Amino acid sequence: MQYHILVIDDDDEIRQLLAKYLNKNGYIVSLSPNTIVAERLFELFQFDLVILDVLMPKETGLDFLKRKTLKQPVIMLTALGDVDDRINGLESGAEDYIAKPFEPKELLIRIEKLISRFKKDSFIERKIKFGNYQFDLENKNLLSNNKIIPLTTGQRDLLTIFATNLGIIIPREEIAKQLNNINIRTIDTQITRLRSKIEKDPKSPISLQTVRNHGYVLWG
Repeated sequence: MQYHILVIDDDDEIRQLLAKYLNKNGYIVSLSPNTIVAERLFELFQFDLVILDVLMPKETGLDFLKRKTLKQPVIMLTALGDVDDRINGLESGAEDYIAKPFEPKELLIRIEKLISRFKKDSFIERKIKFGNYQFDLENKNLLSNNKIIPLTTGQRDLLTIFATNLGIIIPREEIAKQLNNINIRTIDTQITRLRSKIEKDPKSPISLQTVRNHGYVLWG
């Protein structure tokens, strides 16, 4: 089972570092530079854990936690390391707290323990929502109004890539790599056929767009 983690941090380098490291260790990762974008992602995805920075412009991580009740476990990630800051983070709803700079392996261990503990307490569905659809990562079924939309194995693999990277442009070369280096033209053909299925409903606000000379992006 793959778990989905949301990283909210205004530091581009840290977001990309965490995405690469957590992906390598088997996690699905979504990234947000602030709480405004995070709000949108919470509407689209179901997350298993949130990594939240404290010092961010417009709204701090602490203010976000005080304003929004999250059902997912939260790890506060910040440069602030004194006792009062840790206490404020925990009192605001965070389950754990780690100060920058941090050791990625330590963060990984904390993530594993928190998800394991919460998994015992409650069942978190493995479904990613976009538009009027939801994609089940467990059985790779695409549903609309509780009805299964038929997909080929190739379309399921493609949708897994796009659904777990919603709003992120994915280069053709990266798609080919994740699909065992299949031909680029084959990817284009499969995406055309996938679009005919997920864009069939005119009331569903989603679009699988081509980015010229670069790749594809799925909007939800």
